[in-house]
Amino acid sequence: MIQAFQEAMDRLGPFEPRPRVAVAVSGGPDSLALSLLLKGWVDRREGELLALTVDHGLRHNAADEAVQTGRWLAARGIAHDILRWCDDKPSSRIQQEAREARYRLLSQRCRADGILHLALAHHREDQAETVLLRFAKGSGPDGLAGMTPLREAPDVRILRPLLGVSRDSLKEVLDAAGQSWIEDPSNQSAAYARVRVRSMAATLAAEGWDASHAADTAKRAGRAREALELASAALLARAVEVWPEGCALVRPDLVGAAPDELAARVLGRCLAAVGGGGYQPRLDALERLRASLRVGSAVQGTTLGGCVVTRYRDGRLLIAREPAAIIDRIAIEAGATILWDGRFTIRTSTEGAGVVARLGAGFGKADSHLAKLPAVVREGLPVLWREDGSRDLPRFGFPREFNTQEEVRGRGGLTAVFAPPEPVSASAFVVV
Repeated sequence: MIQAFQEAMDRLGPFEPRPRVAVAVSGGPDSLALSLLLKGWVDRREGELLALTVDHGLRHNAADEAVQTGRWLAARGIAHDILRWCDDKPSSRIQQEAREARYRLLSQRCRADGILHLALAHHREDQAETVLLRFAKGSGPDGLAGMTPLREAPDVRILRPLLGVSRDSLKEVLDAAGQSWIEDPSNQSAAYARVRVRSMAATLAAEGWDASHAADTAKRAGRAREALELASAALLARAVEVWPEGCALVRPDLVGAAPDELAARVLGRCLAAVGGGGYQPRLDALERLRASLRVGSAVQGTTLGGCVVTRYRDGRLLIAREPAAIIDRIAIEAGATILWDGRFTIRTSTEGAGVVARLGAGFGKADSHLAKLPAVVREGLPVLWREDGSRDLPRFGFPREFNTQEEVRGRGGLTAVFAPPEPVSASAFVVV
């Protein structure tokens, strides 16, 4: 088991010399086993391991369990810290919100500590449940590919080295090490879809569907997804121009002539990036938009995925953020950095302070840069509004274009970096 894990980790490289790795650990058997396995892998490379437990504050004994987990890890020589979700808890979609908060807290901590790799303990049965749940929802190859063992997130590389390992094997690791664990009572609650699917395991196995078959399905679908994403990236490079002001221009002739699956992917990625939400619109909506390109019908003012889709003056398709959908008004201190509208990382100079909100319809005619932009793009741009009523317009760019150590220059001492959670083009789905 240890040798197989070492090889699985090595396949997820490259890693820097003396790698620093974070691991999300709940105190359950899966994440505790991953922590022990990672400790051995990191020690062999003279690296560092940091275990992070997220306390959502949703169960009365969660805080005590987090402390107990820290004691166990400390006894193994593993550094540990607790991250608490202190925001007001939503009244609906609590599972999804808690999951998003967990990833956000973990990613923020990794970024703050300069840690490049975050390991998660999803295993073979988790992958099987994911594939079955997505199949039930009618997913295509993207969904049936399940979880990828490696995902390049904006702040950290997400690693899942246990996708080929069974739950029982992980418990054997803990038994061999004499390590106890915590059982989460929610893992037995039929209120959750994953638990209901888990309870059907014996019935499904009798029909030939078990975790191994699910893993094979995910691997085949993953290969198909990888190929489609590579082809989509090639089409994006030829057909799409992205502006640092947060919009995209699409050549309808190239996208319209592409196979349906590729065209829908390209349009979906553009809408997800420009919309800033990180999610693509429904496939049926994308297919309708794609069909309009094929027949050459006029697209004027269509709203989809938080975006406005219209024609640019040269005939290309303009995808811009819908100004009326922008609600962020965020106070910012001098020299601070914020994320605005899910799309722009805003940074001010040591003299910049105020409220960042959208520009709206009014702008100075003397600003030749703004005057050249389409109105729908211009009205959705971020601006720093000062207490005296004046405003500062940022200098726009892409990630890595502005060095974080450089003095912020340009209009009003602001920079706005277009860095949405779902970039227009990203690395392809990884199949190991």
